[in-house]
Amino acid sequence: MLKPLVIASDLDGTLLAPGGNLSDRTREALAAARAEGALVVAVTARTPYGVDMLPDLIPHLDGAVCANGAVVYQPATGRTRILRSIRVAAARKAAALIAERLPDAVFAVETGDRIVGESAYRALVGSSNWEFADGVDAVFKRARRTVKLKVYCASRTGEEMADAVADADLGGLAMCHWGDFGMLDFNARGADKASGLAHWCKERRRGPDSVVAFGDMPNDVPMLAWAGRSYAMGDAHPEAVEAATDRTAANADDGVAQVVERLLAEARADTEADAAA
Repeated sequence: MLKPLVIASDLDGTLLAPGGNLSDRTREALAAARAEGALVVAVTARTPYGVDMLPDLIPHLDGAVCANGAVVYQPATGRTRILRSIRVAAARKAAALIAERLPDAVFAVETGDRIVGESAYRALVGSSNWEFADGVDAVFKRARRTVKLKVYCASRTGEEMADAVADADLGGLAMCHWGDFGMLDFNARGADKASGLAHWCKERRRGPDSVVAFGDMPNDVPMLAWAGRSYAMGDAHPEAVEAATDRTAANADDGVAQVVERLLAEARADTEADAAA
């Protein structure tokens, strides 16, 4: 039985295949794990809407931690709870300071149920659940609430952006980057994937020793370090590799499913051994 186990996984680049879909093998592995008593929770930078865009995954989830740990979402009921948000004045001040260091930056704000971004984001995200405004002031006026501040630079890597703002006084906001992709995410102080997952687990009387976590990017680092056992994907960012206790194959090779299948096989072997004793 896997009853005490929580399978906590990042989505893009981790649980999902490279095309952004759930493979048959991963779907079967998650279904088998839940049938044996495990809980499955997505821990993602996506909004709740972004989770809803994965209808094949939702039946295999017991919950989702969204916006890098700032939001808890129950896909089965549509219930959303915001755990931590950034005061609007603090978000505006941070955006102004970032713009001084990154004059080519464009900004967006996640509110918990939607995203409002500068018009330059339109070409990047297409026609998803975004609203667009001309200029950062208009973004904040329309957003009203800030769960996450997003910063994009087309001509820079995420690591270059992080270096540029590293010593800026951003009021203690939690920052993560996306490696080669030119984006930074800023959450409220104390909001990250570990804190959001810990909150979700505590409500279910699960501790870190019950958690097996999977991730591939720097925003997964707090979760990978917090979980009792954690796996960095085969093509994970070096920061994720350093934080994890173990490695698995890349998402293209169903790395999460490989581990889950092995856990199921070990559980069956234990059960058979107990029965024979």
